[in-house]
Amino acid sequence: MKAEYANVFIRSAVHVFKKELNINMSRQSLIKKNAPIPGLPVCIILGITGHVRGQVVYSLDKSFAQDITHAMLPNKLPHELKKYINSAVGEIGNMITGQASIELAGQDKIINLTPPAVFTGDQMVVDFLEMPTVSLRLLSEMGMLEINIAIMEEVL
Repeated sequence: MKAEYANVFIRSAVHVFKKELNINMSRQSLIKKNAPIPGLPVCIILGITGHVRGQVVYSLDKSFAQDITHAMLPNKLPHELKKYINSAVGEIGNMITGQASIELAGQDKIINLTPPAVFTGDQMVVDFLEMPTVSLRLLSEMGMLEINIAIMEEVL
């Protein structure tokens, strides 16, 4: 996987969090892994096909997921927000990946995204194919977002 792909996702995540939620995010770490395995209990998985293919896996903790949902739906009462958490974090993942895919596609390439799948749980086990992955963490005053990027250019 090209390491420069990480910069596209960093820019997209910082932009989406600032524009949509008024949350400032800053980069904390970047490591290479063998698979896009999430490190936090709320996980959003999106597949990518086209010019590049693979998966992007976002993860965050439950309290940050609740804070994101509250920021997206400020007029809902706390007990009402619980039923919207998966939709809210799935949509954030979709917005970040959508914006990144536009930049990755450029003027002449096509990239398609699968709908986001959201999983939650402290003991969650999901098997991922081994694929070179760049994992980066972004931090805000509300919490941390981990982005695992396992994509490669399609060979024709």
